[in-house]
Amino acid sequence: MSELDAKGVGDYFARSGTVSEWWTPGSGPLAFHYNAELHALEDQLAIDPEWKVLDVGTGPGRFGALFAGRGCQVIGIDLNPDMLEIARDTVRGLGLEDRFDVRAGNAEDLAEFADGSFDVVCCMELFDHLPDLRKALAEMRRVLKPGGRFLYTYVPSESLYGFLGNVYRWLRARLRPTELMISRTYSRDALESLLAESGLRLERYWGVGLFCVSAQTRLFGDNPIVRMLTAIARAESSRWPYYTTPTIARHGAHVVALARPVGDVGA
Repeated sequence: MSELDAKGVGDYFARSGTVSEWWTPGSGPLAFHYNAELHALEDQLAIDPEWKVLDVGTGPGRFGALFAGRGCQVIGIDLNPDMLEIARDTVRGLGLEDRFDVRAGNAEDLAEFADGSFDVVCCMELFDHLPDLRKALAEMRRVLKPGGRFLYTYVPSESLYGFLGNVYRWLRARLRPTELMISRTYSRDALESLLAESGLRLERYWGVGLFCVSAQTRLFGDNPIVRMLTAIARAESSRWPYYTTPTIARHGAHVVALARPVGDVGA
């Protein structure tokens, strides 16, 4: 698990014209892969319209919109000004202005929210970019109600996608050591330990894209090899949009997980 430069990564994600140049999960050749994360939650989570939801790192607002569309009251926060505007466009386009409030915010500092404010806290597609995950987890646990649900995604180091990404990062750190590194992977065991430190326990998880190595290939442009890898991932997704067996799911390119405050029982 490599360390990230806290100031450098924070500055990168706080600037316009950075993450919005490459983070477009709802469009492009891999939209089917990222849509499968939404499908996993729709299938596996009984959403209560009475829930109050905090979507940390809301990005384009995909996950917040899922909950708001089911009647939940949602607050989505993000550090990046471009993502905030895209999320607001998402909210307006879906007519969810009365249930989905988008505002600037930082995962590592949720001081504007009182303890136990939310039934659900989401942190999707963000773990691998957080310089201080411990601090963010402690804050997200603090604002979660007793009996609440903590939902997150991460890139597992056990996956083929994570392995290839780590090889790339290892090479880049040696060939271009002055360049900013903005991502990393986690093993399931490492994440369970970090969750436990914050008073959370992993309850269930689902793997998306066992054979989806092509998420990494945006680095290499569009060529026959990239198209072949994408076709393999698409074929897999049509048959197995996500995996529920834990020993298989932990090797997905992305893992969608549910954790609960320590001492809570049930789903």
